[in-house]
Amino acid sequence: MNQSLILNPPVHGQWAIMNPPGHAKLAFDFLAVDDNKSPYKDVSLLRHVATTITVENTLAWDQPVFSVMDGTVIAASNGAVDRERISMARDLFRLMLFGPKMVPPFSALGGNYVILKCGDIYPLYAHLKKGSVCVRPGDIVRSGDLLGRVGNSGSSIQPHLHFQVMNSPEPFPLFKNLVPFVISAASRRNEKQWEHVVCGALKNGDHLQL
Repeated sequence: MNQSLILNPPVHGQWAIMNPPGHAKLAFDFLAVDDNKSPYKDVSLLRHVATTITVENTLAWDQPVFSVMDGTVIAASNGAVDRERISMARDLFRLMLFGPKMVPPFSALGGNYVILKCGDIYPLYAHLKKGSVCVRPGDIVRSGDLLGRVGNSGSSIQPHLHFQVMNSPEPFPLFKNLVPFVISAASRRNEKQWEHVVCGALKNGDHLQL
């Protein structure tokens, strides 16, 4: 696998990297977590499973999202509503029975999103917070510039950032045009210790400081 594409992190802080069922190998979900790898604030996983919590009870909600490279914004969506009350059991059931079709428009899946053109590759950010996207098509961005904030829009069961890199500007056919990449620098949690990683590929289950 070619891993020569080096990107700066799309988020900062502690994040768990997820590659859930239904995702392609190179499509990643970033979930903000604490030292114990919990994504929750003031609640527990059990409460999320058994009852209803709010997006404010998650650490990912409203976290800033950044450009991974210099580039140009070629697509941006900012009007999709966030589901602000979440229940894991109910939301998974709803997703299994009434999940969106894997066809355009992408906003039905990704909610509020941004696509950049960075040379011949196209980073995509999805599930952003309504009203937080601060760039428009045609804008020039530099690596590290703010693009928006993590939300719970589109086909999302809890606040997180969906991130992938494509070799063409269109997300469809879904997951068919993804390219591998590495993150310029991060620290990976190994048991209770952090180890510095340079140009490391993301892996399902990683606990990273970015």
